[in-house]
Amino acid sequence: MDCIDVMSIKQRCRGVALATVLLTSAFFGFVVFSPLFVTVFALKLDSARFIVDSIICTWFGLAMAMFEIVYGVKVKIIGDVSKIDPNVSSLIVLNHRTRLDWLFYASVQCRYGSLRRFKISLKDMLRHAPGAGWAMQAAHFLFLTRNWEKDEGRIDSFMTYFKTAGTNPQLLLFPEGTDLQPESLMKSKNFAKKNDLPEYHHVLHPRTTGFSNLIKSMQNHNDLKQVIDATIAYPVNVCQDENGLLAGDLPEEIVFKINCYDIAQIDTSSDKTISDWLSAQWKEKEHFLSSFYQNKGYIDNRSNGLTRNINNEIERSTRVTCIACLGWWITLSTITCWWLAVSNLWFWTFWCLVAVNTALSSFVGFERLLGTIL
Repeated sequence: MDCIDVMSIKQRCRGVALATVLLTSAFFGFVVFSPLFVTVFALKLDSARFIVDSIICTWFGLAMAMFEIVYGVKVKIIGDVSKIDPNVSSLIVLNHRTRLDWLFYASVQCRYGSLRRFKISLKDMLRHAPGAGWAMQAAHFLFLTRNWEKDEGRIDSFMTYFKTAGTNPQLLLFPEGTDLQPESLMKSKNFAKKNDLPEYHHVLHPRTTGFSNLIKSMQNHNDLKQVIDATIAYPVNVCQDENGLLAGDLPEEIVFKINCYDIAQIDTSSDKTISDWLSAQWKEKEHFLSSFYQNKGYIDNRSNGLTRNINNEIERSTRVTCIACLGWWITLSTITCWWLAVSNLWFWTFWCLVAVNTALSSFVGFERLLGTIL
């Protein structure tokens, strides 16, 4: 067996190990904590949403620890991050380069936003994934179907829920609707030709209807304060999807460029002005990414508006958080597996909880169940 084959096998083993840690921790964690989630909402505790979100956000800390500490993925963040307020409602828009962008963005959210308030808009099909999908439901992520008649009602219900819960969501949205691949890029170029729009090579033309509706809904229900325009770039290699993750083809480096806008800086007087603003941001993304890749990832301005001491403190705090989350989830998963092996009572209780959670996810939905209890 030659050296290349050995390296390929090692790389794939790393990918399988990473995927196993992320998926099994999400599965074991949700099953173990699901009785607690239902109980705190059934008791109508004021802290119920806080408790559920605090537990779930530690999983994002685990994912960051695996990527950044264990596997050495470098994360660089530039732009006006000093303006991000971690305590207010915000809408985050991100170009959808790969199917894993949402997971990588946790690195930005942990450093400058709030992982506990972090919510994501996802495809509806992901809601039923055992463990991870159940947790996304309980966290009250926004699942969209690409059917506007259904999605409009879901968006309104989503915003109304957080208004009732008294929580300021920080919602990540992918206005492009799908990740950038040859097929989707060709469709975007055809759309541009038909509508006399510029042709893009590094982003897809955004769908503005959902964005406009979200802006207005968050203004009405959640006191929207900020819109964060984030651009993600992969200067060395791209991990396009879950298959790439399993193959261990992780990006060596991830770059985020952040522009933070107070809502007062955006003309929200009509759907057209909101759509025009978003389109202008995407034109700027294309320009930035074109220059970025032509210069092989070189960035002229590495400033993020914070001093070196503050940045160092943020990195130290982030590292401590990641290590703590890594230790927490490894301990929890190990104890769960041990109990399954030695205790018949726990074995049958665990799989009964799995059956119940599967039924609740399929026929009720944890977001509906917990929202109804609230």
